[in-house]
Order: sequence, then structure tokens, then C-alpha cells
Amino acid sequence: MIKKFKKLFTIFSGVSLLLLAGFGCKPPAQPVPPATLEYWTVSDDLAALQNMVGQFRAARPYFTINIRQFRADEIYASLLDALAEDRGPDIISVDVKDISKYLSKLTPMPSGVKDTLVQITQGQMSDTVNVINNDHALLTMDQLGREYVQTVAKDAVRDGKIYGLPLSLDVMALYYNQDLLDRAGIAEPPKNWQDFSADVKILSKFDKTSGRIIQAGAALGTGYNIPGSSDLLYILFTQSKLPFTNSGQALFNIPPRNTPSGAETPAGRVMNFYTDFANPARDTYTWNEQMPNALDSFVNGQVAFFFGMNRDLPIIKARAPSLNFDILPMLQLVEDSPVNVADYSLQSVLLKSKHSNEAWSLIDYLAHSSANKLYLQSSGRPTALRSNIADQNKLPELAPFASQLLTAENWYRGRDFVAADKAIQDMSHDWLLSGTAADILKAHSEILNRGANRVNQTF
Repeated sequence: MIKKFKKLFTIFSGVSLLLLAGFGCKPPAQPVPPATLEYWTVSDDLAALQNMVGQFRAARPYFTINIRQFRADEIYASLLDALAEDRGPDIISVDVKDISKYLSKLTPMPSGVKDTLVQITQGQMSDTVNVINNDHALLTMDQLGREYVQTVAKDAVRDGKIYGLPLSLDVMALYYNQDLLDRAGIAEPPKNWQDFSADVKILSKFDKTSGRIIQAGAALGTGYNIPGSSDLLYILFTQSKLPFTNSGQALFNIPPRNTPSGAETPAGRVMNFYTDFANPARDTYTWNEQMPNALDSFVNGQVAFFFGMNRDLPIIKARAPSLNFDILPMLQLVEDSPVNVADYSLQSVLLKSKHSNEAWSLIDYLAHSSANKLYLQSSGRPTALRSNIADQNKLPELAPFASQLLTAENWYRGRDFVAADKAIQDMSHDWLLSGTAADILKAHSEILNRGANRVNQTF
């Protein structure tokens, strides 16, 4: 009798476990087919980006999103290899100066996407799964022009189609070492280029025996060891009311019609001003091609003034936490006509992506929703959206950058920025060597023409 009871108890227990297995003891079946997105980036803030992607996935648990960060000099070659093997990413962060090079590999933004949200409510006995399908309209051309700073519409649009959106937008500003200025008796940082040149003369220090620079007033005048040297020349040319490039041609070598014969051209005067900071024969001499990289020199306290981007700020803080420095907006030649340079990336979708709908849905979330403001707050980056500028102008570290966003422009829209940048760097190098030329004006004209021809080959 006891054996019979034990047998019945065992059977009853097994049946009970089988019944309970259907009531909340296993997760609900996947209500939406799973999708995996591959996201390649270079300069976007990886930690902030991953955080925003995590929030996106919270309402879309069927997504797997893998983010990889590349060096700027390796991502394009890696993309070509991946596409050749049909394993490229779905989303890629493209430097705005390279958008033309990538364009044939990208797909334009559609007018809308289908966005599926999954809500899971946990119950005592089982989970309730609610699937919400939305037709979500994406940004129109009119919205792009109204909501983003002006350079974005010029950069992101080709043939009336939008090929990407920015998470942030960087501009150039003037970093300065407060301790070096204090020791030199300079009570206030420069307000214009004239003040800047005067301060550089005071701040520059040389070895009395060898003439070697032991403290640079500024990192300026060369090309190879100054990040963004071509951007600096664009700024100086444009502030001087001289055209630098248009969408398909270099213009900096073309002298105005009223240029006197036998006189230095306006472009030549701009090049002289820039390279005089690296010319030992000039009283503003403070830098040369043997100096270390400008950012490294500023981090090491060896240079007083450094022209850098917002993205340099966390690098400086991490490498030199005790460095006493501050930041000014870019110096202007005419205060009422400010000029600055824009440098940023567009989040774009690959033509070969098998999940184009989902990829554009994620980009819209990151770049054109409330999530973008959270990304900016977490990363400390300047905004590309006009609606965020007023708030960023109230933040001391962001204000020098945010105050310039409305007038910042990207000057290069060709197919090979690396080659164009190298051509302009070479111009500075050749200009510094031209002082021994028998006919210096002819040499200067040849340098400008040679540089422009090389830049034109990249359009």
C-alpha cells in the first residue's frame, strides 16, 4: 500500500511540474524576429553612444547592436575589405570631409521607418507581451534646414537626399595656458589677432646660445605638426574676405583683379602672416617643423596657445590633469563677420545593409530625439541642433564652442581630404623655404598654384 502511494505521489508531482512550466517559468516567445546591427564609429564618444544604444534597446529587446570604434586612418580600408566579403556594417560614422568618398556606398534616408516597440509586463503567473507597430516619419529637407546649424544641410544633402545625421558638431577654439600667461605678466588673454601676435612675442623663449625654442608662444606657422593646419588657413583666408574653396574648386590661388603688379597678393599676405610664426627672420617666430605635435606640446606645458577642437578637451584633461588652462572662441579679424570651421561626423547607413529600416530608426533616435540631448550631456560635445545652443552657451567649458556653431562651416566636400590636407600642409612647408628664392613673388605664386592644382585633383 505504501509503495502504491509513493508511486502515485511521484506521478502527481511530475504532472504538477509540467503544468507549472507553462505559467511564467520560461520567458515569453520572441514576438519580433531578432535583428543584429553592426555600427562602426571613429570619433563619437563610445561610452555615451553605448549608453544611448542601451536605452534604445530597452524598448526593442529583439535588437542586438554591436559597436566598433576604429582609427580614422583605418576605417575606410576596413570597410572596403568588409564589403568585398559581404559583411560590412549597417551604420557607419563618416567624417563630413569624406562624405563624397563614401557616397556610392551609402543609402539615403527614407521618408519614414516602421518602428516596433515591445512592452513586457511581468505578472505573478506569466508575463504579458505587448507589441506596438509604429509608422515613424523621418526628417524632411525643410526640417533639416530649420533644426540643424547651417553647414549640416550643405554637407548631408546630395541630389536632394539626406545621407546622414550628426550626433554633435565640433568647432575650433583657442586653448591657452593660464600659468604661462601669468608668469609673462599678461593679465588678460588676447581679444584679436593683433593682441595675439603681441602676446606671442612676450611668451616665446629661446636658448641664448643655440637659439633653440625652449617655450613656444603658440603652435602656428607650419603644417605637418599642427593638427587642423588646413582648417586654420581656411579661417585666416575667409576672415580676410578671400575665397578658399567652393564645392568643386580651390580658389585661394586666384588673385583679385585689382592686385597691383609687383606686389604681394592678398593670399600671399595671409600666408606670410601664418608662416611668420615659424620663420626665424620674423619677430613673431615661435614655432618650427622640428617641434613636437602641437597638442602634445600643449599637454606638456611647452606652448602657451594651441588651436584645438572640443574633442581635444578630454585628452588634455586626461593627460595633464593639473594643467591650468582655459579656452577662448576663435580669434576674429572682423568681429561682426565671425568665421569658424566645422568638423564632425554623419551617421549614415550602408547601401548593402540588410536592416536599413532598423538602422535609420536607430540614427533618428540618436540624432533627432530627446536621446541626443542626453548624449551631448554625457559626452560634453557641442550640439548640431539649434535648440540646444542656448543651454550649452551657459556651460563654461562648452560656451567657447557653442557660441560659434551658427557660423561654422565645413570647407571641403571633395573625394580625398587626406590628399587635399597634405597639399595645403606642403604649401606652408614650401612657403617657409621660399625666402631664398631670387624672385620671391613668383615663387609664392607657384606655391599657391601648385597647392590649388593638387587640391583640385581631389574634387
